[in-house]
Amino acid sequence: MKSPLYILTILAVVWVVLGVPACKLTPESKRTVEEKLAVPGLEESLIARDRAIAAAIVMSLHADVELMQNKLQVECHSGKVILRGKVPSKKLKERAEKLARAQEGVQDVLNEIEIDESLAENRISLDEF
Repeated sequence: MKSPLYILTILAVVWVVLGVPACKLTPESKRTVEEKLAVPGLEESLIARDRAIAAAIVMSLHADVELMQNKLQVECHSGKVILRGKVPSKKLKERAEKLARAQEGVQDVLNEIEIDESLAENRISLDEF
């Protein structure tokens, strides 16, 4: 014979698997809950924050003499930054990522910058000074 605790455990599992009728939301009650959880202006403020993060990163990249010579694109979505473009060396690719990570509000950086050594010609380099 099975213990009462075993039987209660099996019943609880079956109850959860089949669904708790009292906890099911109708489409109307679900919409009401979503409306109450909605915060006016939240989406706009998150977009503005992402734009501010991207702008700060662009300014940092343009403040670097070597990086400003490249056409780098910066995207930011929910604090996650994507860097794109081409640079002539791995050193500059890593420097761009480091500058992006240093910005306040950055959660993560996806560095999709490509290395194109042909870009090294006719450039100003800090190594020359």
